[in-house]
Amino acid sequence: MIASTEHKLYQKLAKKGKDSILKTIRTNKGGGKGLIGGAIVLLIFTLPVSVFLLLSKSIVAAIILSLPGLLLLILGIYFSRKRAADWISYYQKQTGFSEGEIQQINRELASPDVTIVTCRAPNAAVESFIAGFFTEHYLVMDGVDPYVRRLEDIIAVAFSDSTDIWCMVSLAIQDQGAMAVPLFTDTQRKKALCMEIMQELCRRNPKILCGQEIVCDGRRYILERDSEQILRLYQEGRPLEPAR
Repeated sequence: MIASTEHKLYQKLAKKGKDSILKTIRTNKGGGKGLIGGAIVLLIFTLPVSVFLLLSKSIVAAIILSLPGLLLLILGIYFSRKRAADWISYYQKQTGFSEGEIQQINRELASPDVTIVTCRAPNAAVESFIAGFFTEHYLVMDGVDPYVRRLEDIIAVAFSDSTDIWCMVSLAIQDQGAMAVPLFTDTQRKKALCMEIMQELCRRNPKILCGQEIVCDGRRYILERDSEQILRLYQEGRPLEPAR
């Protein structure tokens, strides 16, 4: 659902990412986190035997037994810190934006004007994560990889259930084709969630075309299928409008 900054998921993220919500979105994922999690499991699993070996004065054996978990932990910490240190360059490479604009996005993400998209993970009873953020000038989606777009650059948006995962499909000026970002939600909320996101996008940028069918000169195009043609028509200055 669409929610304000008063939502507990946003409050939790803002508290964790007090220096930068974009940085927190980036560092919440990654191989480093996985390595740290695996290391902790491995260390807990070997802990009873390691303690027994230490009590038996078999210090070398205890170290050897614990070494794989410790190495995984060190690697995980290293990759996590590297990911945190490179977060600005990651977004710059991903978007082509300057460092100054990345910082502007950060400031907007901390504004009380922000609205968020909350979703349920499969089999979850309540909304369990934030799938996207709407700021004054930007859309930040946390899909397979987080990506950032200027609202003014988005040409069209629609939704697809052509796969098992409900996706938002969008076309922007910089695209070579439409991009799809997974949105997880329970089956009964799919249609309502889609309508809420479309309404929020159009509220913030009324020029966005909402819907899979786009009409140009009497011919109909499907956003998910014909995104390259739609983009070319847009670049040519041809009149585009959603199908009625």
